[in-house]
Amino acid sequence: MAFATTMITNGHAKAIVTKVGMETKVGAIAKAITEDEAPQTPIQRKLEEVGKSLGTVCLFICAFIFLIGIIKHISVREMFMTSIGLAVAAIPEGLPAIVTIMLSIGVTKMAKKNAIIRKLAAVETLGSSSIICSDKTGTLTQNKMQVVETFGNSEFVLELGTMCTDSVISNTGEISGDPTENAIVSRALSVGINKNDLPNRVSEIPFDSERKLMTTVHKIRK
Repeated sequence: MAFATTMITNGHAKAIVTKVGMETKVGAIAKAITEDEAPQTPIQRKLEEVGKSLGTVCLFICAFIFLIGIIKHISVREMFMTSIGLAVAAIPEGLPAIVTIMLSIGVTKMAKKNAIIRKLAAVETLGSSSIICSDKTGTLTQNKMQVVETFGNSEFVLELGTMCTDSVISNTGEISGDPTENAIVSRALSVGINKNDLPNRVSEIPFDSERKLMTTVHKIRK
């Protein structure tokens, strides 16, 4: 069974389409991403628990006061209005504002440490994290590779390796191209080998996964 968006690189085959659109596996994933709601953050769960607790306590106190009023022969209407007023007064209207202010302070502190937060709720979630796993490519590094060690005749090896790259050295000395090839060219420059001074390339066999190597042909100057 082949899935939609599968890349076929080689070979021949016949296939029967069984599902299309949102009925495919890729469609199911897309549907799940667009429809599923994000789980509540820890602070949202805590606020929900606080709200439920306050509501329960308020109802209990209001009912208790209402019963006391009835026992003391106060009119039912008056005690009912008193209980309703007490319940409304017990609701902490400033709680959302306080939470927002505290999260804003957290955003400011994290921004000073070069951590940009797009959503306020993410501050609390990140703050409660003890372990963070992240990819180490590009985003956390400069994406600059270096040749650490060469074996044998180092200069000759670097000369051959430099000729077998597509990196370009500009007039300002800046190297552009594939990071791996740039590392070889940069190492060669550090020992006085400039790619621009090496024999010109007249032909090449590009790198492929089967040969696992690249071949170049150069014209030696006499």
